Amino acid sequence: MIIKHAQSRDRDIEELTALLALPHVGSATKRKIESEIRKIRAGMAGEKEAAYNINFHFGDHVGNWAVIHDLRLEYQGNVVQIDHLLINRFLEIYLCESKQFGEGVAVNEHGEFSAFYQGRPYGIPSPIEQNERHRLLLKRMFDDGEIEVPTRLGLRMKPNFYSLILVGNSARIIRPTNGRKVKHLDRIIKNEQVRKRINKDTDEVSIVGTLAVAKLISCETLRDFAEYLASFHCPPRYNWKARFGITDPAPQPAAPAQPQHQSPGQQTAHQQTPPPAAAPASAPQPDPAPAPPSAQAAAEPRPRLFCADCKKTVTETVARFCWNNKNRFHGKLYCFNCQKNHPQPK
Repeated sequence: MIIKHAQSRDRDIEELTALLALPHVGSATKRKIESEIRKIRAGMAGEKEAAYNINFHFGDHVGNWAVIHDLRLEYQGNVVQIDHLLINRFLEIYLCESKQFGEGVAVNEHGEFSAFYQGRPYGIPSPIEQNERHRLLLKRMFDDGEIEVPTRLGLRMKPNFYSLILVGNSARIIRPTNGRKVKHLDRIIKNEQVRKRINKDTDEVSIVGTLAVAKLISCETLRDFAEYLASFHCPPRYNWKARFGITDPAPQPAAPAQPQHQSPGQQTAHQQTPPPAAAPASAPQPDPAPAPPSAQAAAEPRPRLFCADCKKTVTETVARFCWNNKNRFHGKLYCFNCQKNHPQPK
């Protein structure tokens, strides 16, 4: 089931294209803007191809999986952008990082990555390490209770994380001949191999048999948890002018008024015009501005947000999720585990 689609980047491209038309933008800055536009379009193409393969195999026709595209999380001053996130009923979470390498990607025996431009390699950051940072932040949010996880038989479930690096189907992947020391090298696959890779992982953990069934959550709980997790998405806000150091030109000063020639009669009349009378001393004064609120009132703590059933404290994100689903929760707040006691109205 698809819970969230990727956010469109068309508006960013429109804003960047408008910056190219500004007459006061220099050629060097325009080249940087054009490079940014190409980067956005390449990323969109890579994520679109990956999303197509993921949706084809794990989309709305499959109730055992939930798919979240383009999940941006902010926590404790850190930000991660997860391109694709898949969750199944065993609470196995796949974090998929999409990469669009037009001429392919190479990895050496030290785990160093290179891409190619006109046949020449150049170094790039490791997408494996990038995805590992995504996993660590999401795990921290689970461990700290910022994001509540489902319970099963009264026990808090423990998610298992898997990392996948997805590259274009037409791209070549050059692996080192001696890559045994490179961790997670087998997690770099093409978009069309995503189902095969996940099925292999599932077969490897299926040996637990009966114990795995004890961890199985319902399709309804899976949907609720995925929707709840998607509610933590923080859309990015780009100030493209500030990013490229573009400032609006200063307004031109108005030309000074030219003195008008007056006839001698007009000058005499002007000189005989008496000055305006001074304002009376007892003129009414404006009302004083209201005094600002006291520091004590400004520092007044926010009211505690708690679950209407178990009285457990809930975060503002959980509260917003409940408030945005009034038909289901009728304006009340519920923690994630109590939300399943209030299913969606049919």
